[in-house]
Amino acid sequence: MAPRPGRACAAADPPTEPRGLMDKEDLNRLISSGKYLCFKPNMMQPRPEPGAEGGEDGAEQTASKEPRAELFDLALLQQSIYFKETAADEDGDIRTDTRVMLAFDEHDPLQGGISSSAKPSILIPALEKWYGGAGKITLSDHDMQVLDVLARAPTFDPFILMSYRADLEQQRTIHPAYFEVDQATSNGVRRVIESRAARLVKLALAMDDAVDLDTPGAEGADAQTPNPFGPDEALLSRQRSITTSLAKAIWTTRMDEQSKELLAGFRIAEGDMARVLFAWKGISYYEFLFRGLVNEHKDFFRWLGADDSLPRDKHQMRPGEWETMVEQRKNAVTAIRQSYLRCANVLKRYDDAYEALTDKQDPKPFQRFLMAAPGLFQGLGMSIGRFGHASKAWSDLTNQGRRMRLSASKLEPFYEFVLSLGRPAD
Repeated sequence: MAPRPGRACAAADPPTEPRGLMDKEDLNRLISSGKYLCFKPNMMQPRPEPGAEGGEDGAEQTASKEPRAELFDLALLQQSIYFKETAADEDGDIRTDTRVMLAFDEHDPLQGGISSSAKPSILIPALEKWYGGAGKITLSDHDMQVLDVLARAPTFDPFILMSYRADLEQQRTIHPAYFEVDQATSNGVRRVIESRAARLVKLALAMDDAVDLDTPGAEGADAQTPNPFGPDEALLSRQRSITTSLAKAIWTTRMDEQSKELLAGFRIAEGDMARVLFAWKGISYYEFLFRGLVNEHKDFFRWLGADDSLPRDKHQMRPGEWETMVEQRKNAVTAIRQSYLRCANVLKRYDDAYEALTDKQDPKPFQRFLMAAPGLFQGLGMSIGRFGHASKAWSDLTNQGRRMRLSASKLEPFYEFVLSLGRPAD
């Protein structure tokens, strides 16, 4: 669907209209600017497993064909792209807003479109102006609820959205594909799951070495030390089979007899198994994200700890202003460090519980951690999201790191913004 012809977007729109045009280049930069600061509902389709007829999620494949399974009722909202934007307001303060790009081309939304606030009071007039013709556009109660959740959620992290699922589905159910991760992240999380699962299966089968699923036929340490009797291919095959079964059960939260028997062997009650599998998938997801955290934001972290993050115009500052700015930067560094440590501490508890299970054959800490883990996901997602928001604001402020020395007037609102990310929403 395209905007009505003959209408041009003004350079500075009033509050009730879209902000302006977002071309392909702007959109590509936005999409690559930070993890889960951008959400594309129309691209969140169920992905069949390779070689599986209809995919491994047969029930979900069927559900996706049912009417009203999409995230939005209004097709135009379904085809749009939603993003978290950091910008300075009229007072110079940096804030985060949830915005929507109304696509020019419904078949290729990545070509760009009209940018508007996602607040219904602003979005509805924008929809009527650009797409409504002489008619009036009314949003369903469901669409209003979804927009409210997207505005309240700190990021579009799928496990953050999962924590809002009851709100999202107040009016009707939506397809579970909207809570899935992108393909690259999916592949990374699966590798984390398979590595942990292989070690657990090794323990269950009392084998010497775990099999690397990415190298068929590998026998771990035995591949380097010839066994005069040869490897027990039956045991190796069984280990691979059970490891694959357990990894698939963790990813889909659906069990076959092999995975169910293994979980029961670690004294996990059948009624708790689905919750444990979901929690295991979630903590594996955050383990994968955390591993890449420092590398992903390394330029921002390096700048924050260096003299470049102090004002370049110290000589122009009045008495006491420099000390205030140094303290403000210190507080921002502390806030970022606390977010990092919060994630690290949760994952350390997971490692400790996992080691208790695999090294000491004590399943209780692992059971307790996974039963409590879903309550930790929102905190993990918000902490990791803070890095994305702060790094994106820093990138905009420094022209992608090309303008490293800034004045106090630029740095003060930036540090206030970083600190605001850890405060409860109003």
